[in-house]
Amino acid sequence: MKRAMITGSFDPPTRGHLDIITRSASLFDEVVVCLCVNSEKKYMFSLEKRKEMLNAMCRPFKNVRVDSTDGLVASYARDSKVDVIIKGARNGSDFEYEKMLRSVNMSVYPVDTLILPTRPELEHISSLTAREMIKHKAPLSDYLTPEVISLIYDGALA
Repeated sequence: MKRAMITGSFDPPTRGHLDIITRSASLFDEVVVCLCVNSEKKYMFSLEKRKEMLNAMCRPFKNVRVDSTDGLVASYARDSKVDVIIKGARNGSDFEYEKMLRSVNMSVYPVDTLILPTRPELEHISSLTAREMIKHKAPLSDYLTPEVISLIYDGALA
C-alpha cells in the first residue's frame, strides 16, 4: 500500500488544492491531507475551520483523510509511514521553494517529494488571493469549491 501526504496551511483550501488532492487520490492507495501549523504565520481561519473545510472538500474520496500537525512535516511522515510528500507548484519560484523544503525534510527522514505542476487554468489561484477576495466580498466560485464557500459564509464572515 502506497501512502502519500499533501501538506499545507490550506487557509483556505482552494480549487488548486482540490486538483492536487484529486490527482494524488488517483495515484496512491491512501492520501493524507495534513494541515501544518506554522507558529510564525497568522491565519484567517482557525485550524478547526480549515479542517472542516478540507473534510467537506475531501468527502467524495474514499482513500483521502484529513489530519493536522504542529510538528515537523518529516516527523509526521515518519510516524505515519508516508511513502511520499506531494506538493503543487504554480511556477518556478514555487518549485524552487518546494525543492528546498524537500532537502530539509530529507535531512530529518528519507521521504521523497513529488512536485506536481499546477494545471494552467488554475495557476492564478492561491490561498492568498482567495483571502483577498473574501476580505473584499468578491465572487469566490473561481477560487473555492461550493462546500468551502458555504462553510466560510456559514458564520465565519457573514
